[in-house]
Amino acid sequence: MTGATTTVSTPNGFRLRTPEDWVDYAVADEASENRMANDVWTRAREGGFTEEQAGQYAEQLRRSVREARRAGAMHAAGVFQLYEDGPLTASLLVSVVTPPATGDILGALTAVGQPAHADGTWRRVSTAQIPAVGTVGRVHGIQNVTQDGAAMRCAVMHTVVPLPGSANVLVVTGSSPNLAEAEELFELFATITGTLELTWDGDGPALTPPASPQESATRG
Repeated sequence: MTGATTTVSTPNGFRLRTPEDWVDYAVADEASENRMANDVWTRAREGGFTEEQAGQYAEQLRRSVREARRAGAMHAAGVFQLYEDGPLTASLLVSVVTPPATGDILGALTAVGQPAHADGTWRRVSTAQIPAVGTVGRVHGIQNVTQDGAAMRCAVMHTVVPLPGSANVLVVTGSSPNLAEAEELFELFATITGTLELTWDGDGPALTPPASPQESATRG
């Protein structure tokens, strides 16, 4: 008796819920990047920050959005809130990634830019459960992140989600320079990622596969 071959279809979209005070970024164009940076500058000035300080926070957001666009992120969201003890900034990126030949996508995500002796940076690799998805890989820790040529130390969490019917994986990355709140931020990133759902009906942002080397070369 010949066994039937089951074809697994690949999802074409996703849904991810962020808190009400978070804002979705349009990573496709510079105009949106400028609008978001101007909004952060205005809110920082209204909160009592100097023009120089407001400019620093606006430029930090601008770098985050620009880096997301260069990295091919399909979706980005973030928050900028002012509190009595200072500002809170955090961002979340969603990308489709092709695992390296070794299959060690978590290692590939964390190896870049990591010193041999961490000097205060650290990372932990684990698995987690997302109700609508199943078992996913996760790495979180304190890392040195470079955005548009500027380096800063951030609390970072990568969640790696296998895509049915595809060799690619979905990666959700949360990051924030607010190291004093790192543990709370890791919980927040995990909670947001826990709302992830893959879709097959075209609902939600599209899952765009990464460009092939030939396509990347064509784009310049």
